[in-house]
Amino acid sequence: MFTGLVEEVGRIKKLASGRLEIASGLDGVKIGDSLAVNGACLTVAGGADGIFSFELLPYTLKDTAFAELSAGAEVNLERAVPANGRFGGHFVSGHIDEAGIVSRLSGGLLTVSVRPEHKIYLAPKGSVAVNGVSLTMQAVRDREFTVNLVGHTLQNTMLRNLRTNDKVNIEYDLLFKYLQKLLPAKPGSALRKFLF
Repeated sequence: MFTGLVEEVGRIKKLASGRLEIASGLDGVKIGDSLAVNGACLTVAGGADGIFSFELLPYTLKDTAFAELSAGAEVNLERAVPANGRFGGHFVSGHIDEAGIVSRLSGGLLTVSVRPEHKIYLAPKGSVAVNGVSLTMQAVRDREFTVNLVGHTLQNTMLRNLRTNDKVNIEYDLLFKYLQKLLPAKPGSALRKFLF
């Protein structure tokens, strides 16, 4: 489990043949640990001299934006929250729902479009993780949502590097997804208006 509060921005050293290597200064990370990389929960397969390595399965490559990245790209990193840790963002599982597309980025407002065949779980003022960053919905319209990026987020995450048409990893709010499963949205229900 993660919080969506990025601890460090790492840099990709290698991404090829299903193997990802990232340079990072995070302390206490060992083989077998879970690490959120741009929001995707990956298992540390190796590590030495500040370089962590991961295996990327075909399923992971299909449903994330990793295929768009290359050596030199920055990535958001967060270690899993310990049971006695402080929880500051929102519940983030590290299971990416889909890769969205940056449709607009201006004045700290980021708008992301999602594929029409996917159901999106978004509510105004609700939470969403974009490349692993816990953000609050400012607006939800048609097949896109808008979030506000405060100065701290822009300075301390890789979101500062985003450009129009970039792909980003999206994880919808975990609690909202479970609520939708427990209470199917029927036409006219209060929940229905939040599901597109």
